[in-house]
Amino acid sequence: MTAVKPVLDAFLEFNVVLGLSALIWLAVRGGLALTPMRYGFVAQIRSLKILCIGVMLSPVLAIGVSGFVAQVWPGRVVALGDIAVAAYLRGEIAMPAAQFETLLNTRERWLDYVLSGASVFVTCALIALVLLSAVLAIRVVRNALIIRKAVSSSFLWRQSAKVDIRLSDRVTVPFAVRGLRRRHVVLPSHLLNSPRDLRFALAHEFQHIRALDVEWELGFELMRPLLFWNPAYLAMKHQFDRLRELACDQSVVSRKGIDATDYTTCLLDYCTRSINLKNPRILRVALVNGPKAKHVLRQRVIALTDSPLTTTQLSANFFGLTLSLVVVIAIGSASVRQTQDWSHDRLMLSTVVNLERLEARNQGN
Repeated sequence: MTAVKPVLDAFLEFNVVLGLSALIWLAVRGGLALTPMRYGFVAQIRSLKILCIGVMLSPVLAIGVSGFVAQVWPGRVVALGDIAVAAYLRGEIAMPAAQFETLLNTRERWLDYVLSGASVFVTCALIALVLLSAVLAIRVVRNALIIRKAVSSSFLWRQSAKVDIRLSDRVTVPFAVRGLRRRHVVLPSHLLNSPRDLRFALAHEFQHIRALDVEWELGFELMRPLLFWNPAYLAMKHQFDRLRELACDQSVVSRKGIDATDYTTCLLDYCTRSINLKNPRILRVALVNGPKAKHVLRQRVIALTDSPLTTTQLSANFFGLTLSLVVVIAIGSASVRQTQDWSHDRLMLSTVVNLERLEARNQGN
């Protein structure tokens, strides 16, 4: 259990940072909805991707922030626990030292309690989470095999240096996917009868490939078995799915030769075709399938018809926004970090606790 505890502690810290990032992003999105920047879907998806990278690198960012503060402001601390200890020693928190230390070590005590197996309920809950995680992992593998079968059973039509374009009679809508070495765009065979729709489908899927959306979606799905229980993960995944399609559509229609009206009509045709299927299954990018396809397409059509075309370049405003998000995540990661060393303030608190316990024992005698 000693080896498991640091891993579980780091996992909990990561989920706290993920929750913080989700709250920050939802607040930012709510603020952007009141400004003209609400239509900058390309810039928004880029900011969200950088924010997600910041979350993945949060342990490194936390170490960097702590080191920076130690160099620039010697004696200052960033972790909330250390800040609370310093405030207590200054007399800003009024409670018995033993009670404060117990409160300060709440997370560590809970970890010890969970790993000890003392509670049958907690043990059963952990077993249930592990089983659900295993089921979701099997589901990811199953979906990957289904997509692999769809690709392998398709016909190689065109080939470039990095992408294969394939045709299939078994799919109803185009999708992009990647293998270990190459990327694939699988198109329904009937698109050969409609050059306009074929051009739109290729433009859309190639834009997903250029934006690395396939790899990002694959990463989200691989993280699902570990983070499915965290509402922050579900919120970030939903935001990414929505912005990914809106940004892709916006990038496609901003190009020369692509008419927004014709492109919207094409999307509606695919929506109608998917609704008419008994078991609609829409593969937009790797490992994504379709109970929400109708709602997603409706959002995309509304966005194309109601929003003006905007540039795909990342504006200075969004650059500043992205930088601010990364800084906030870095500071937040450092603040929730569990410090393992015994600082001067921690030693002082331990001394006060021992003196308090000694006084209580002497009074008892």
